[in-house]
Amino acid sequence: MTYGVFMAAKKLKHYFEEHPMKVVCAAPVSEIIGNKDASGRIAKWAIELAPYTPHYERRDAIKSQALADFLVDWAEMQYEPPAPESNYWKMHFDGSKVKEGLGAGIVLTSPKGDQLKYVLQIHFRASNNVVEYEALVHGLRVAKEIGVHRILCYGDSDLVVKQCSGDWDAKDANMASYRFHVQQIAGFFEGCEFHHVPRADNEAVDTLSKLGSSRQAIPIGIALQHLQKPSIKPSAESGSIFVPEADVVPMDIDQGNPGAAQFNPGNS
Repeated sequence: MTYGVFMAAKKLKHYFEEHPMKVVCAAPVSEIIGNKDASGRIAKWAIELAPYTPHYERRDAIKSQALADFLVDWAEMQYEPPAPESNYWKMHFDGSKVKEGLGAGIVLTSPKGDQLKYVLQIHFRASNNVVEYEALVHGLRVAKEIGVHRILCYGDSDLVVKQCSGDWDAKDANMASYRFHVQQIAGFFEGCEFHHVPRADNEAVDTLSKLGSSRQAIPIGIALQHLQKPSIKPSAESGSIFVPEADVVPMDIDQGNPGAAQFNPGNS
């Protein structure tokens, strides 16, 4: 029983420091702890418990009503969870497929609210899901290059978000390759999560993706990147990507300083 009091004080140190403690038990814990002739572990425990000065009370039995009262008091205690960490970056991504071509939009938002905006022009034929994946891959690459450590990724594609979160299987060969590629990049971060958002909450990147797909002029302050080939090697078993046979080897997004068009993000 004495050891139990010692372990409770060790594990619940913050409670013992902030509140008066009453120890009710049948064993003579008070006499054991207060024994000046105690040695070994008992003496060590007594020293550890000394700062908390718990009040010891003998009781031969605990009545059922007392236990019920304790449970009620415990249930009424208000627990305030710790505030969520504010050092997470946020990344919104979206893809667009129109007659003129394919495009993607990415917005990276720092914990302080500063933003990096990117438009991606995609120069090969592919499905909408491929375009969404390319947007996510590009956003994660940029975040990794500028030194982001923790990131929350938001997209309105159910398929991409749920596959990357592990909720859905990737049955298409190309989708499986993209998911694996995303997981590889995500492994560089200390924290990386994927969340689905309604299309209405993704309007900023939707606008950017349409700038890329329609090949319109890009406003000042928005970085433009060109993607000539997929970020994965296309599978012959899937029709979601079409590139000429001579161009099947994947090629990274054009190199360069991804943050050059925006502020200096510093350390995340």
